Amino acid sequence: MSEINTWIFQGNPQFFDVDTYIKKHKYIWWSLRQEHFLDRIELDDEVFLWRSDGNNRGTGGILAKTRVVSLPAERINDETTQNYWYTDEWKNPYLAVKLEVLQVRWEDGFISRLALLEHPVLKRLLILRQRTQTNYLLLPEHAIELQNLWNSSNSNMQNELDSNDMENLIDGEVTETEQEQVIKSRIGQSAFKKALLAIEKKCNLCGVVDERFLIASHIKPWSQSNNQERLDVNNGLLLCPNHDSLFDKGYISFDDGGTILISDSLDVATKVFLNINETMKIDLKVEQQKYMKWHRDNLFKIMNNTTINKLAIE
Repeated sequence: MSEINTWIFQGNPQFFDVDTYIKKHKYIWWSLRQEHFLDRIELDDEVFLWRSDGNNRGTGGILAKTRVVSLPAERINDETTQNYWYTDEWKNPYLAVKLEVLQVRWEDGFISRLALLEHPVLKRLLILRQRTQTNYLLLPEHAIELQNLWNSSNSNMQNELDSNDMENLIDGEVTETEQEQVIKSRIGQSAFKKALLAIEKKCNLCGVVDERFLIASHIKPWSQSNNQERLDVNNGLLLCPNHDSLFDKGYISFDDGGTILISDSLDVATKVFLNINETMKIDLKVEQQKYMKWHRDNLFKIMNNTTINKLAIE
């Protein structure tokens, strides 16, 4: 069995209504313009869909994850496809691949081009250097990093419920099965994030203020929290994608005074690339300290003797 490839397929909203097409269809067709890939695409290959900036600078990035369900073949659109095109190109036959849409991210979890340009590994993606192609086959190391980034964003999307659902979960008025359904149905709504934004409008660690790149991260993870803890804003931090990923994976944490703790497993170059250093700190409220202690005790990675001594004094 051949190894599964990971791709990025690009669409330009200046010529084609990418968002509506993806939103309305479980199965979609995408052009294969780089025909030298004809023999490289396999069934079940992973394809991330990229919406380019078009006329709106700064809006480009990855908004969906799909998989290949048919090998490349020549396709002729029917007239219903005309509604998605802003040109007459829909009339022309083209080489295409059929994709199954697995996950879509309109806002939270969307991976922007600007964020990728700051990523220590993914900033080398070919699509960031040669932006005019449609189909990009990822190098294995890029595929792994992008999968991890997508999955990390997905874990934080579970934070988001509307206020009525929050009250029901706290009061225990729904069953566990119903709770799971509520959570899934509310993915993409940002009540938890809005609650944190009302308190702090920037990354707690580095000061990024663009809300599109702020992630509402639980200090004590959603999966480990009870219903009350999941909805408690004191169990939350607003972080940029880089710092959220480090915190979520336990490579950084904070002492009760808010001073950063950094895992010894991160080398100097990585710390520079990801913009962390030992002098950084956050404003940590007393109400947040119990959650941060849980994070230190359970998620924080291999610590050096200085850090261990500091925690022993607490």
